Amino acid sequence: MISELQTINRFLASVDALETDTGAKEEHVAEYYRTQYVYPVRDDFVLARDFCLGADLVGYRKEYLILTNLGRAYLNLGVKKGKDHILEPNIKQKDFLSRKVFLVSENLDLVEKILYNFNKRPNGELYLSKTEISALENQNFLRLLIQLGILIEKEDVVELALQYLELLSVVISRTVMVITPEAFKKSEDQKMEVSRIAEEYVLESERKRLKNIGAIKQEKDIDYVATKNVAAGYDIASFNNKDSVNHDRFIEVKAGKLNPIRFFVSKNEFENAKRLKAKYYIYYVCMEDKKPKEIYIYQNPTEGVMKDPNFEIHTDTYEISEK
Repeated sequence: MISELQTINRFLASVDALETDTGAKEEHVAEYYRTQYVYPVRDDFVLARDFCLGADLVGYRKEYLILTNLGRAYLNLGVKKGKDHILEPNIKQKDFLSRKVFLVSENLDLVEKILYNFNKRPNGELYLSKTEISALENQNFLRLLIQLGILIEKEDVVELALQYLELLSVVISRTVMVITPEAFKKSEDQKMEVSRIAEEYVLESERKRLKNIGAIKQEKDIDYVATKNVAAGYDIASFNNKDSVNHDRFIEVKAGKLNPIRFFVSKNEFENAKRLKAKYYIYYVCMEDKKPKEIYIYQNPTEGVMKDPNFEIHTDTYEISEK
């Protein structure tokens, strides 16, 4: 699967530039595709060719590549600068691709698999959290749907664009779950319960750690901040050792699976981590059936785990997930 919409324009423009009455030789199109544009090639030629063939935007006339009527109609919606097509698709081209290519045939099957995970609000809008989106398969295809405007990114959710609700009504009726307010509350209550279990597990672990190093006074003065102030940017204020006079270990507790490690950092938490630096810790509690199994500790996360090449950082949401 291609990863950028520009790939489509780049490939079709290459065929268009070289096409004669008989068509364009594939090896010439390949060379043109790789070398004639300022923008870097993100998808290789074979990937581009196979996608455009599968979408019926190009075809073969004997051994020559030719634009189909669909491909020609798509290019004609774009803009030319001199003899060159603008590679960034405009709004008309995006809508054309959405309705003629991405929401039909085999691609519609992929869309249906994605929409199966979506939730439905009482007003009919479809949405999925960005955390859940990042866990789905076929991320290239998802990015294409976002580039097209079929899916719309918001602060913490991804929504299906309203203009495609009617077109996808049949798919939606057989795939999308309806989340009632009662079901949503139950889900949120379960998340809160898991978070509380993880926090209490970390709290007890901190008490044991301090007791074992002789920090008896500090053990008694640990502050379970989350029970008093959910906007603090951390859940527990603890101490590093028995020489600590004031709280100097600020712990944000995250709960999740061991494989893969994945957690969300809010903007408030991120700003506190950046401010507190080495005093800020993320304790990631691996849970299994609501039971804590293991703790992973990340000190100074803005300089540590968020710059670790073994983790993928989604900077728009500060989601951190193991590769």
